[in-house]
Amino acid sequence: MKLLPILLMIMFSFVSNAQTNSEHNANYPDAPTWTLLTQSGEKVSYSDFKGKPLIITFWGTWCPYCKKLHPGLEKIRVKYAEQGLEILAISVNEPFGANPEAELKKRGIHFPTLVEGDDVALNDFEIMGTPSTIFISPNGKILGSTMESNPDDPRFEQVAQYLLGLPR
Repeated sequence: MKLLPILLMIMFSFVSNAQTNSEHNANYPDAPTWTLLTQSGEKVSYSDFKGKPLIITFWGTWCPYCKKLHPGLEKIRVKYAEQGLEILAISVNEPFGANPEAELKKRGIHFPTLVEGDDVALNDFEIMGTPSTIFISPNGKILGSTMESNPDDPRFEQVAQYLLGLPR
């Protein structure tokens, strides 16, 4: 899957113009399948999120922009969890001994994080930097991505609402 260099504009501009019908997602790429582990060794696969709107953020414990972004994503997670929105973090490029799960919890962030996601980030999503946030529809289409790190950017909430409005 090739992510375009103007992904931020694509993702954040389609929200106001999109129609919420099943044909809308036809022109977007399918999300890749992957399986990663939690810090404690539990397997988590993309298939676990089938039929759910999903936001994936690729991050690193060393990334100051990720630390800035996460509180905003946590607010969205809390606000929309009961409606079925899933937010997932995938940790990349970590130094030996890093504990991404503990780092998030220490900062009050409670969305799950998966570890050793370097191959998934590079090979499956072609991520080139952090934070990179991917937006996936309930029917498994990648609708866009962003490297925005402003936790108060209202477009994150607009996209969350849009994803929740799509057919499942």
